[in-house]
Amino acid sequence: MLDNFFSLSVVQFANYLAPLITLPYLFRVLGPSKYGLIEFARAISVYFLMLTDYGFSLSATRAISVHRDDPRKVSEIFSSVLLLKFLLVVLSFITLSLIVFSASRLRAEWPVYFLSFGSVIGMWLFPVWLFQGLERMRHIATLNVTAKLLVIVAIFVFIRDEADYVYVPLLQSAGTIVIGAAGLAVALLSFPVRFQFPALHVLKHEFVDGWHLFISKMATTLYTTTNIVILGWFTNDSFVAYYAAGDKIVRAVQGLQIPLSQAIFPHIGKLATQSKEAALAYTARVTKIVGVAMLLLSIGLLLGAPHIARVVLGQQSQAGVPVIRILSFLPFLIGLSSIFGIQVMVNFGLQKVMTKILTAAGVLNIVAALFLVTPFQHIGVSLAALATETFVTVALFIALRRNNLDMFRVRIAAASDKGVDSREAAT
Repeated sequence: MLDNFFSLSVVQFANYLAPLITLPYLFRVLGPSKYGLIEFARAISVYFLMLTDYGFSLSATRAISVHRDDPRKVSEIFSSVLLLKFLLVVLSFITLSLIVFSASRLRAEWPVYFLSFGSVIGMWLFPVWLFQGLERMRHIATLNVTAKLLVIVAIFVFIRDEADYVYVPLLQSAGTIVIGAAGLAVALLSFPVRFQFPALHVLKHEFVDGWHLFISKMATTLYTTTNIVILGWFTNDSFVAYYAAGDKIVRAVQGLQIPLSQAIFPHIGKLATQSKEAALAYTARVTKIVGVAMLLLSIGLLLGAPHIARVVLGQQSQAGVPVIRILSFLPFLIGLSSIFGIQVMVNFGLQKVMTKILTAAGVLNIVAALFLVTPFQHIGVSLAALATETFVTVALFIALRRNNLDMFRVRIAAASDKGVDSREAAT
């Protein structure tokens, strides 16, 4: 598990460091307007990334983890998920085409939106869920870092002035497709999996198994990516740039806990099938570590916002400072909500409860963002994001307590029982 954790740490480090390395350069070379356009197009492509990923990143990971010693079953899951994701990619491309060519605001810059869609194709090819389920994440780290380095170098070489903005999504998508193709090749050559056309009932099972997780992820998108879309639609690309830059900085800090979350998910799932108390006690220990670490990082973001914005945004830094300050406590809140939702609720079969909470949060965020975007622009949607993440964290914790899955109560009870046993032994 430690090996998986370090491998995933490298992946997350690359995923978030690469945009932070190129962000100051692109912001200065392209200017707020063109940078905002690129981020607006990327935000739209995220919807299709969520659609094609469906709930497989968790449901398929869990299924492969359970059946990892059965090559035939693993191949069956692998084939089913790959085929289903392909069908969702086709559906996504058709939907994007209809949206872009029916909206004059998007049609004027149609190449940017279709080039951004390349990342959807890349993520379809890359079976991350297979590597995670088999707990062989070192391959992911090698491929990811290599491709990210190539993209960073290409951006500094080929993006020289504002007119080169269309090449940014091209280079980013090309990197994702290279990673995806290489990852698929490694899976087929190194793992005991073979593609085979699955039976209809197998496809149906995998699709149904990921449904609630898909709804949860799409609901999450309603209070993350949607803010950029709302900003772009009701204001202009410059405000998108200020918000997207600040959000990217904060999300990079928040992303530091993702490797741990991905590494322990299969482990907690296995513990949950053996002992509820053991799984919750283990999760409680992880929660304390993540909570303290993320709280310290959030405080650092709050205090260091002016300096961070100056380094990243240059002369435009003042517009980004409020965004970083308002969103600074997201790493702490999301660190806790990720454990409450993904680690506990998913592994204990409470996907429906989590879906309801996240759906309510998505609606709350859209209403708040629409209400605040016109008078306060990027600051308004930042406030909406903070309020929504606070709601999610509190609601998930309350739901766990109502379903007798409060990890802290279990830990306290276990400690109390241990004390009683010690006293009885002494007597």
